[in-house]
Amino acid sequence: MQARYTRSSQIVLLLGDVFWLNLAFLAAGALRFQEIKLQGTEYYDYYVQLGVFLNLLWLLLSLVFKTYNTGLSLEPRKSVGKTFNVFFWHIFMLLLLLVSLKKSEYSRLFLTYFYLFAGASILPWHFFYLRFLRILRQRGGGYRKAILVGDAQRLVAFADTIGQRPELGLQIVGVFSDQPVPGFQAQPLSAVEPYLKKHRVDELYGAFSQEGDALQRYFYLADAHLVRFKVLPDLGLAHSKNMQIDFYGDVPVLSLRKEPLEQLHNRWLKRSGDVVVAALVLLLVLPWLFPLLALAVRLSGGGPVLFKQVRSGYQNREFTLYKFRTMVPNAQAHRQQASENDARITPLGRFLRRHHLDELPQFWNILKGDMSLVGPRPHMLAHTEAYQKAISQFMVRHFVKPGLTGLAQVQGLKGAHDLQQMQERVQADVYYLENWSALLDFSILLRTVGVALKGD
Repeated sequence: MQARYTRSSQIVLLLGDVFWLNLAFLAAGALRFQEIKLQGTEYYDYYVQLGVFLNLLWLLLSLVFKTYNTGLSLEPRKSVGKTFNVFFWHIFMLLLLLVSLKKSEYSRLFLTYFYLFAGASILPWHFFYLRFLRILRQRGGGYRKAILVGDAQRLVAFADTIGQRPELGLQIVGVFSDQPVPGFQAQPLSAVEPYLKKHRVDELYGAFSQEGDALQRYFYLADAHLVRFKVLPDLGLAHSKNMQIDFYGDVPVLSLRKEPLEQLHNRWLKRSGDVVVAALVLLLVLPWLFPLLALAVRLSGGGPVLFKQVRSGYQNREFTLYKFRTMVPNAQAHRQQASENDARITPLGRFLRRHHLDELPQFWNILKGDMSLVGPRPHMLAHTEAYQKAISQFMVRHFVKPGLTGLAQVQGLKGAHDLQQMQERVQADVYYLENWSALLDFSILLRTVGVALKGD
């Protein structure tokens, strides 16, 4: 039942993509060629071929990024993030093909219209369809009957999760343990086999220690009654939904943290965005803004225009970070972080800091590859040394390049903080590392622009 339910939802999602993609194609054609005749000309066949190619490329990339995977976990934001990746790779591969084949038959304005319409329709389609599926499953669509067998403590924890997540599609019809199971009338383990003979069960979840033969015995018992057997492992570690299992040959290897930026295509996508945006800012904005800000900084007091400081970067490698100087020269600049009413900050410096204009030289750090547009903010070396001893997982944030802005910053976790606030900041950085997507970067950048304009 659940398999058919999942397949049906995948087919609907796929058909929706095809519908919106082709509607965007037709709308772009109607808008671009409303005053120019296309049908019956030599270019007509070129656009028919383009339409076929766009559909096939989208389906291929969607399979690669698994955007049609509507299994147990229905998380609209993550689904849209995957689709966002497909969208940008679709643009890149089409442009790469057109440039390599030196195709000039296609209108650039048509392609612009097409991708604007496609992005504005397919991304919301994925989000709202996944929300609809989640609501549907919460109301009881496609439930699988399951029994829980084994250690009482782990069974209770699993049952609580199932109760809170009805969209997972599980209905617990029996609990079996030789220990008391709070909240359930548990039957003894000896009753499992007779129960399977009398009742239809889809899945058996076993929670056993690795010692003994219980896992193997119930695995074969489930097979004999056409019940799928699944294990609730006790890893002795804090569980995370980002865990994943890889196989090195026949040996299973458990990774406790899933990092999207470990994948080459994601790193390439992120770096491409960094280079394009940094280059545009350096070429179009800084040539006229830099002299104005440099002159203002120079007139605001003695000292250099740029402030240079060694910070902790990717893999904890040191790099030199550039900022417009906002303080009077002082001996504590490389050890003491600026506070809200810091007397060292110049009047101009307060304005620059309020609107984040002091950070503009860091676009050069981004172009060099020391930083990214989005990521954890880099700390002074002295702060890195202090916080890595005081805060668990602090060094994890160095698995990704530091950013001009970050998730912690747009959540208001910035500036001078006590230990508790810094822990929250680190949690936001680790969340970003484990849940990166191009869509998440895009949303953080939009929020950063809003914060800079308001002067927060």
